[in-house]
Amino acid sequence: MNNKITSINWLKLILGVVLSGMLSACTGVLFQPQRFQFATPDQIGVIYDDIEIQSHDQTGLHGWKLLAKGESHGKVLFFHGNGENISTHFTNVFWLTSHGYDVYLFDYRGYGKSGGIAQIDAVIEDTDAMISYAVSQLDDNEKLIVIGHSMGGSLAIHAVAHSQYKDRIKTLVTVEAFSDYHKITQDVLATSWLTWLLQWPLSLLVDNSYRPLDSVARLSPIPLLLLHSKQDEMISFDHAEALYKVAEEPKQLQIVTGGHNHIFEKNDNRQIVLDYLSAL
Repeated sequence: MNNKITSINWLKLILGVVLSGMLSACTGVLFQPQRFQFATPDQIGVIYDDIEIQSHDQTGLHGWKLLAKGESHGKVLFFHGNGENISTHFTNVFWLTSHGYDVYLFDYRGYGKSGGIAQIDAVIEDTDAMISYAVSQLDDNEKLIVIGHSMGGSLAIHAVAHSQYKDRIKTLVTVEAFSDYHKITQDVLATSWLTWLLQWPLSLLVDNSYRPLDSVARLSPIPLLLLHSKQDEMISFDHAEALYKVAEEPKQLQIVTGGHNHIFEKNDNRQIVLDYLSAL
């Protein structure tokens, strides 16, 4: 009898370890934070301020305000992708300061100098707190521009669609956003022969409660610009097509060029965003 009980306990332990490893692997698909600060905006001639805010559970979130050069054309809130932290992602948006835009960007919990541990429910709360802060910095009758890259674009779709400040948001621009947490997990796991067979069971362990496809229609009447490259090696173009199909007007789907993390290295892609913003 004792041997039988011991066997059952060992089986439970093994299953627990396997499940824990699977959950960790799936969390790693979504969140790959770094604490180390790789660079600061002043190293490329951009003046910035440090910002400290609190999420709704009082977790501290660190961010930067990149200061506009010359005549002001508006304020931008940028949601970054799933890897590293703002010290690498600010390179996606620093160029906006040369065209008169102040840019706010923050690290989600677990990233950079922000406190806490990255988990999807809590990160969703962080995005809401970031919008709340950015809106509080607007001038009277001014509206906020929200831009999100990769996972940040997907988080932004949910955050803006459900925000209490929708009337203060001028537009949402997503860059290489994915449409579904299960699908993107499958896509990532399918890229390696080590995880190819596990893409379906593992993807089901990822929380899909905040699926962008379920929120994108709620953005209206806020204008939506979806930017996506058919050369993206990480998030396929069909994610953008799926989001565009479900979204309500006003909406645009614009094909850009370049690899996943190199979209805004191209001046042509930067100009698409500048032209779009100036036409609003």
